[in-house]
Amino acid sequence: MSLTPPLTASAARPSQVDRVVGYAVLVLWLVWAWGAFQGAWANDLAALWFAGHFHASGQPDLIYAAPPMFFGGTPPAWEGLHAALGLAPNQPAYPYIYPPLWAGLAAPLTRVLAPQAFFDLALAVHLAMLAGSILLAERLARPTFLPFAGFIIWALLVLTQTASGFALLSLNQPTITVSFFTLLAIWLIRRAPAAAGTALALAAAIKLTPIVFAALLVQARRPRAIAVMVLTGGALALASVALMGWPLHRAFLAQLDLASEKSVWGMVNPSLRILMLDIASQLGLAEPLPQGAGNVTVLIMPHWTKLLAVVLALAIAVPVVLAARKRPSAQAVTLVALGFSVALFLFGPLSWLHYLELPLLLLPALGFGFGRVPSLALLAAMAALNSSELLLLLGPMPNGLAIYSWAMVLGWSAILTATFVALIRQPRGE
Repeated sequence: MSLTPPLTASAARPSQVDRVVGYAVLVLWLVWAWGAFQGAWANDLAALWFAGHFHASGQPDLIYAAPPMFFGGTPPAWEGLHAALGLAPNQPAYPYIYPPLWAGLAAPLTRVLAPQAFFDLALAVHLAMLAGSILLAERLARPTFLPFAGFIIWALLVLTQTASGFALLSLNQPTITVSFFTLLAIWLIRRAPAAAGTALALAAAIKLTPIVFAALLVQARRPRAIAVMVLTGGALALASVALMGWPLHRAFLAQLDLASEKSVWGMVNPSLRILMLDIASQLGLAEPLPQGAGNVTVLIMPHWTKLLAVVLALAIAVPVVLAARKRPSAQAVTLVALGFSVALFLFGPLSWLHYLELPLLLLPALGFGFGRVPSLALLAAMAALNSSELLLLLGPMPNGLAIYSWAMVLGWSAILTATFVALIRQPRGE
């Protein structure tokens, strides 16, 4: 049995029945998701409401307040407002770590919307973006053997049965917006390069990491998209400074530094960098990490973990770049996007579970390089590895945190390897 399927330009056009079933399932899921998550307190999104409120009330010095270890919950300077709003201790507002521009744009909304109303409005927008992300991912990553409805079901499985999907929706995470604009940019590369550059600049203006996807514009040989991305990003940066002032941008950079020095040893952050520290502790080169059930510990990360992660990332990036530069096809671009999204999770300073939205949605693209049976086997294995059930099973165990972290890191490392194999199986040239 061959592992390599016949290479085709794109997946077959869905039949009318296939499309109707897929859209029907998607609409039903949207209705369910609104009922399940509307009215839920959004810890991460609360940061944006609080930051917008402090800008609107003329207290810009409080926008980038944070606990001493950054990840310690609600900043002490925000506790007065937190209490005045009548919020419970289990309704924290995590520190704000996004560029000042978005606090300025959110400020008018905080004058007319209480936090929960703000979250519900954002949830409606996020659900629409998730639906859009699923449809964009289907255009980008659906192999020939997977029906349209099958891809939709895979995507909804990701959002409902994985720990990543639950974290994404329960936190009402801005990652949803970033992933949507990133997928939109990838989809537009061949259709409207200038619009692709604009979409990628918007994604990078919310969180800086999407800037790595600019390499896709080089791979696809779209210099116009690169120019537009740079110009749009520059315009957004100038607008942010003009609206919010340079002192807040200094505070933003200091906030990034504070966060990058720390990490969270917990099930929500199965981090390669922390596992490096765990190995060092086993060798007697560092303090032992807590291993008890349910532990969530904020750690100060040694500089060498960052350096080692960067070296590993570069060692992987070099052969990928060499392979990608001669493979500008749509499938190859999608596979490189999958690889980048996995690498950001593995080698970045933090490995939050919600960062896995993008790689999980693009995962069926492995079918561009492997046959139906091995591709579906990989999807099934990753569905099990990323399931909420596995996290809940391992969480209470004495060594469950280490087991889960190693399983996630090794599993996604295997996917990164498979992505590279699928990439080099793509034809050279157009």
